Formats: sequence, structure tokens, C-alpha cells
Amino acid sequence: MHAKNSIRMSAQSQVDDLRSELRALLRAQEGFDLIQRQRFSLKLFRFQAEFNQVYSDYVRLRGIAPYEVDAIEAIPFLPVETFQRHAVHVFPSNWEGDYQFKSSGTTGGLPSIHHIDEVNWYNEMALRGFGTFFSKNTHRKFLGLLPGYLERSDSSLVHMVRNFMLDSGVAEPEASFFMENWPALEAQLDACVIENYTGDIFLIGVTHALLQWVASLSDATIARWSQLNLRVFETGGMKGKGPEYVRSEVHRRLGRLPKNGVIGSEYGMTELLSQAWSKGKGLFRTPPWMQVLVGALDDPGEWKDCGQQGRLHIIDLANIASCAFLSTGDLGRCHDDGTFEVLGRYDHAEVRGCNLMAFDL
Repeated sequence: MHAKNSIRMSAQSQVDDLRSELRALLRAQEGFDLIQRQRFSLKLFRFQAEFNQVYSDYVRLRGIAPYEVDAIEAIPFLPVETFQRHAVHVFPSNWEGDYQFKSSGTTGGLPSIHHIDEVNWYNEMALRGFGTFFSKNTHRKFLGLLPGYLERSDSSLVHMVRNFMLDSGVAEPEASFFMENWPALEAQLDACVIENYTGDIFLIGVTHALLQWVASLSDATIARWSQLNLRVFETGGMKGKGPEYVRSEVHRRLGRLPKNGVIGSEYGMTELLSQAWSKGKGLFRTPPWMQVLVGALDDPGEWKDCGQQGRLHIIDLANIASCAFLSTGDLGRCHDDGTFEVLGRYDHAEVRGCNLMAFDL
């Protein structure tokens, strides 16, 4: 017992140190450049390869010696499906996080579980990531076409949006989730018109619910909201609740709503602590501590060039206490300007709570 407690304290101490180091890098005036990112990535990889037993076993089975890895491309990426059957974290095997995020999964399927040791760290990095792309110079509201927090308190997406609401000054965020109450959402938007609200209104919703709601709206109703700075973000795909559309068709249908017709997207998942955001056309950007690589479907050591399709691999350096190097079930491609697209799911990949929309090829 004493030995396990010592390991726990040692791991927690290093987690705290790594978080402090990452904060300092992000605050640095020169920014978080490629050299700093590679150096920190390798340091984090070696820590997780030693303390994360599940990841350590995977690295060993891949025949990789952690201290011989000298480039990000040589780091092994853990399949996200591992979170369905294993507790993936750097603490002793009998440890359970104070907070757990769970994927919605499919009916009868195993959910992924992400054990969280410090939920305030998640809150901090989610807000920092959102702030990378969206200014806080104006007043802003967040509305969720999502299940309420009391219904899905273990959803990372619901938790993130609730955290955004609290940060914007909302005292009772539960009143701003409208998954099953479209009239209340419409009344909220009408109230913004009446008070002549000039700040940004961020409506974040699962794709199938947004499509159903917008299809139910008359042109006259939408016209009432034309003066609002409404920004709509879809995420989560259809999840079997309707036909699968390519993203351009989804955005065309949803484009009736905001006055500029531009629909954004969010890319995140239970196993990550960070999110990528799109301001339109399904082109996602990551915050500085997050990186996307595209690999072959059948060879974990083969990487694709920009423009080529393959399996998305995510580096999330905020994921310090679990695993920062994850191979997803999503198909995608990267572009020379630093953006990436999500093209769908590869065969046999479980339909899950990340963005599933197929894109035009």
C-alpha cells in the first residue's frame, strides 16, 4: 500500500509539474513553436510510457523503446477504442478519477470512459482553446441544443458547453439547454431581439437535433432573428437519427439560420481534453497544444502527406494524466495551411460522440 501511494504521489507530482510547464509555454511571449512542441511532446510521451500501464504495455508490444524515440512521428498512438475496456491513466490500477467522462456509444455498445483527475484543468484548457479562435471582446451567450447537464453530466461536450455558460456569467446554465424544448430556445432568441442584444450568441448543438429544429422553423420565424449575431456550431453527427448527409449539405440546410449563412463545427471526443474548431466549410483548426497527423489505415508507422486521406491521429498535450497520443476512428486529411477535414468513419469504427459527418470527396 505504501509503495502504491508513493507511485500515486510521484505521478501526481509530475502531472502537476507538466501542467505548470505547459501553462508557462503557452504564456511565453514567443509562443508555442514547433521545437517547443516537439520537446514537450517527447517529454510527455516518456512520462506516460512509464507511468500509464495500459499505454506502457501497448508501447512494449509495438517493440518501441521510449528513450530511443526522438521525433513525434516515431511516437506510438494508442487506439481510442482502448478506453472502452481499460482505465487509461498514469496512476495505480486501483485509482479512479473524481470525475469520469463517458461516450454515448451505440445501443448495446461499450462506452469509452475517460478518468479525469482534475476537472478544472479540463475547464481551463477548453476555455483557452475556444478563446484561441473566438474573441471575448464582446458580450456573449451560449445556448445548447444538447441534453441537459442533469441528464448527461458525464458527457464531455455537455460539460464543456455548461462551463462556457458559467464563464459567460450565467448563474443557472441548466436553463440554457434545449434538447427537448424547442419553444424555450425560440423564446430565448426572441428575448434577445427584444432587448436588442448585440453580443455573439453561440448555439452549439448535435447535428441531428439542429437539422430537425431548423427544418421545423418557418421563414418568418427565422427572419425575426436576422439582427442577431447568431453563430451556429454542429457536432456529433446523426447518430442513427436520420440520413447521413455530406457536411456541405448539412451546412446548406442549417445556413438558413445565421444571418451570414456560415455554420461552424466542433471536433472533440471523450478521450481528449481539447477541441478543434471550424469557422466554416468543415475546415478545422487546433489550438497550439493540439496537433493532427494522418496515418495509413493498415500500418501504424506510415504517415500520409498533406492532402492525402487516412486515419486521423491526435496529439493533445493537455491530456497529461491519461494519454496524449491517440489514434482515432475518423478518416480525414490535412492541408498545407494547417487546417484539417473529417471525412467520415473507417469501416467497423463505432458510431460515437465525435463529429461523424462525411464530407464531399
